Amino acid sequence: MTAFPVVPRAAAVTADSMLAHDHQAAAATRTDDVSVALVGCGPRGLNVLERLVHRARTHRLRGTVHVIEPGPLGVGVHHRGQPEYLRLHTPADRLTAFTDPQMVDGGGVAGPSLYAWARGRGLTVREPTGDETPVRPDHHLPRAMLGEYLAWAARTIVAAAPAGLRVLHHRATAVDVVPAVHRGGERVVLNNGGVLGVTHVVLAVGHTGAVPMAAPGGADTTNGHWIADPYPLPGTLDGIPPGATVALLGAGLTCADVVAAVTVGRGGRYVRDGVGCLRYLPSGREPALVLLSRSGLPARARPRPSARPPADAAHLTFCAVQRLRSLCTGRALDFRRDVLPLVEREMRHRYAARATALGEDPGGLGHGFLDELVRGTIPRHRLASYHHYRTWYAHYLGDDLREAELGLDGSPLKYSLEALSDLREELRRAVDEPGLTAESTRYFFGSFAAAVSRTVIGPQPERNAELLALLAAGVARPGPGPAARVGWHAGARSWAITSTELAVPAVDRADHLVAARTAAPAVLSSLNPVIRSLYDKGRLRCRLAGDLVLGADVTRVGRPVGGDGRVQHRLFVLGPLAEGSSYYNHYVTAPGAPSRAVADAQRAVECATRP
Repeated sequence: MTAFPVVPRAAAVTADSMLAHDHQAAAATRTDDVSVALVGCGPRGLNVLERLVHRARTHRLRGTVHVIEPGPLGVGVHHRGQPEYLRLHTPADRLTAFTDPQMVDGGGVAGPSLYAWARGRGLTVREPTGDETPVRPDHHLPRAMLGEYLAWAARTIVAAAPAGLRVLHHRATAVDVVPAVHRGGERVVLNNGGVLGVTHVVLAVGHTGAVPMAAPGGADTTNGHWIADPYPLPGTLDGIPPGATVALLGAGLTCADVVAAVTVGRGGRYVRDGVGCLRYLPSGREPALVLLSRSGLPARARPRPSARPPADAAHLTFCAVQRLRSLCTGRALDFRRDVLPLVEREMRHRYAARATALGEDPGGLGHGFLDELVRGTIPRHRLASYHHYRTWYAHYLGDDLREAELGLDGSPLKYSLEALSDLREELRRAVDEPGLTAESTRYFFGSFAAAVSRTVIGPQPERNAELLALLAAGVARPGPGPAARVGWHAGARSWAITSTELAVPAVDRADHLVAARTAAPAVLSSLNPVIRSLYDKGRLRCRLAGDLVLGADVTRVGRPVGGDGRVQHRLFVLGPLAEGSSYYNHYVTAPGAPSRAVADAQRAVECATRP
């Protein structure tokens, strides 16, 4: 195995809790090339820090980077105290904190991927059955392990800074950013009373936290009947007693986390039967789970990866999007009219190509599947009764799991679906300015983005295999069909769950209701004090699409647009909060392929360090 050097922990910061006051920073900005405050340093902030270090090395820049992060650099929400059953949703070999020449021209600070780092240390991972195995490239590792890797990577990146660049880690929280009255620049106010004077501020605050979702009307919110945010797990669920019935709103990645927390997190375990199928052995401490979602569809499992790089696009290409732009002469595109036909043709092309290579019928991607993708519909005969729906639900999960196990090389269906992930940069080109019409922006970030999340950004195959085992064991069950109505029954002090689309009406009940979905980052609901202050002062505005409120309105280089339409030239907003101005801003950085996250960070850094 490859051994990687251990960077001393002290190298992670040049100074800890050091504060630069206005008069000190003003003097520095007259002579230094770099005077930047980085607010937030999780994985996306680490991209920015790496770009700053690399640019200082290649351009012989001097100055100071103030990194404002209360926790260890790079880690973000991947803190090292999380239980092992909380896993990453991305394979180990598709995660890196470093930069190679394939990600962006010129590369950057080099280092191992998460997989190479874990293998170099001889780490193992626990399978659903409890067996320990060496880390594989396709393993979905514990989030705590990623936290260890990110902390190590942050120390490595800071240690690579040239002598003229100071990186100061302020273990504090930024509460405000205000323009400096004299000499220009910005002043960053910290919760410990410190004030930092800089020329530019980069906000990489991640998902920012959100105002808790309100309970459905009239609900009793005491005694855990309504849990608006399940994180941090498992503590938020400790008040749910064994045997209680818990309804989960959402069928995606947050739901998978909650299910793990109340099953294996409470002592349950999985075993293989005589034919290799997974069975769940309850501990007796589990609640009963009711799975609810608007579409009524479970999330599809991610496929086993391919060793081959993805094929070039045939229909949804950069040139095709550019042609659409030229035909519209700078006007916004209509996604359903202009772009969605290219998406469908691309998926059909991929299906036919892979099916032909496998000697299968190339016409197998029927309209039924595209109906599911585009409209999220379930065949009507599957909704004749709850029995019909429940039977179909388990078969759907099982069929999809078999396709996932075949992987991208063996499943034409999964190979065609993967176009939605492989070609996300082409989709971004359609969303980037001048963007989409207001109506199709609403559709894209609403129905279409939700369908993409459900079909290609779902859980690892092991999670859906576990869900099938839970269904078979009677620990979990689907709710009464799509778009079920949930209401609080005060007399029974429980939730009534009523079908709206089953031909034969059905009703279920639950003692507790959990919002098992993560709200998209938004300015108005953000709990981050800097975001709230910038919005209140008119320096940041929301991106709107009809009645849909998206993230911050930012320019192509990440500068926020204020309430009066003026661009804030000394501020940058990167990461999930920019969703709406662009697309797929929450994805992780993968090695060996062009990276939008790194490119966005580089654009902001170039602007912030330009003479």
